[in-house]
Amino acid sequence: MSWRGVPVFGLVLLAVAFLMLCPALFALRLGDMRIAAGFGYSAIVTAAAGLLLIVAMRSHGPGTERGATGEFATLLATLVLTPVAAAAPVVIATPFLSFEAAYFEMVSMITTTGATVFDRLAEAHPAVILWRGIVAWLGGLIALVMAWAILAPRSLGGFEVRGDTQRSAAIGRLRGDPAWAGGRESEAAGDRFAAAISSVLPVYAGLTLVVGLALIAMGHTTLNAMVIAAGLLSTSGVGAADGATFAKSGFGGEAVAALALVLAATRHAYGGVGQRPMRLGAMPADPEVRLLLVVVLTVGLWLFLRHWIGALELAEGDSKGSLRALWGGLFTALSFATTTGYLSEYWGAARVWSGLDNPSLVFFGLAIMGGGIATTAGGVKLLRAYALFKHGVRELERLVRPSSIRGSGAGRRGLRREGAQIAWVFVMLFVLTLALTMIGLSLTGIEFETGLAAAVAALANTGPLFPAATGGSWLTSVTPEGRAVLIVAMVLGRVEILALIAMLNTENWR
Repeated sequence: MSWRGVPVFGLVLLAVAFLMLCPALFALRLGDMRIAAGFGYSAIVTAAAGLLLIVAMRSHGPGTERGATGEFATLLATLVLTPVAAAAPVVIATPFLSFEAAYFEMVSMITTTGATVFDRLAEAHPAVILWRGIVAWLGGLIALVMAWAILAPRSLGGFEVRGDTQRSAAIGRLRGDPAWAGGRESEAAGDRFAAAISSVLPVYAGLTLVVGLALIAMGHTTLNAMVIAAGLLSTSGVGAADGATFAKSGFGGEAVAALALVLAATRHAYGGVGQRPMRLGAMPADPEVRLLLVVVLTVGLWLFLRHWIGALELAEGDSKGSLRALWGGLFTALSFATTTGYLSEYWGAARVWSGLDNPSLVFFGLAIMGGGIATTAGGVKLLRAYALFKHGVRELERLVRPSSIRGSGAGRRGLRREGAQIAWVFVMLFVLTLALTMIGLSLTGIEFETGLAAAVAALANTGPLFPAATGGSWLTSVTPEGRAVLIVAMVLGRVEILALIAMLNTENWR
């Protein structure tokens, strides 16, 4: 089936309208007709808008969305306008919540940030809790499809540091080279989106279902388990209840969550367009996976060993408590390294064991490093960090042996050179965007420490980082004007500033 000429944003609206029926039917099952009607009417209006958009845009011919500018506009419309429709039933179901706060909530979910304005989820309607999980899950699917259908064909989103040909093409786009417009660029956007969805959706949905069923078997309610599963696979960190996320399942639930996070942080679980999914045999050799494990083990063991190195005044404790502290540090480090943000049930024990009041800087570093390319994780991405690390090692080696030559192949040499160069460009753009976001937040009256935590959480798409680092709330600690700034930051963190610059290059407008 060819989707040539079908506007992708119209299809997104139809998908959102269809998914609204899930909380509508759930509310109907609970006997709440008002909430069910709110979701039902919102679904009808959203579906009508999607159909009208499809009819209107098809009349302009099949080339409407061809090219980087059109596809990027579609992506921005999905991330900015879709939450307007998604927020409408939330306002109906939660009268005490303003539309601005509900819109912030839905932007946070669809960008897989997971920042929530609900301080007490117990006061929210179960249908709204379900809808938050569904939108976050949809946001993860959009991130994966965006990576394979828009960014990967143009060697962006982290792909620019892999391979000489891909890197040269990416640098050419940034410099405005008109020669980059060939190849897969000329394909219809709808066809590439269809190929990406058919490749990613079965694995993404299947993993979500398997993780949800595993959590149900370990004692979670169905609603709680499926929302947590959506939060794990989308790396949004969305929750369904107050308190510890895995209080009902304990170590077993966190072990399942850790496995899901590792799969969610690597592109090998989904395979990509035209590739076999679940290529788990390639994971041990993947530098991203190895770097992730090294970082998690380093942070977890440092928190554990600090008990003897920097916290000698603490009591020794028993062996069972020490194992809980070790696991709490490892799981929490993995959660933030994948930009998910779930705290382990044993995180309190790990923090007391290490003697640290609140290691917020550790959380900042893990979230900024981010997960793998072509995944739902945010941040700088592990492959860029790996390229910079290899470049640094090579430069140190050349200081000792200036005439040395590394014979590791053209691909790895390119990763250390041009790959590290464009990775450094991205890091500088990330830092610049972070500084501008903090300036914008300071103009709204937010203090420096609070603004730093909020800006990092928004740009790295790690919403739980803010309450974990500051103890504050997205609703009461941040002004409405500050949340408007953070909405822009969350969208920029999802689409990546490097892709924004490349796709908005004036050479693409001709």
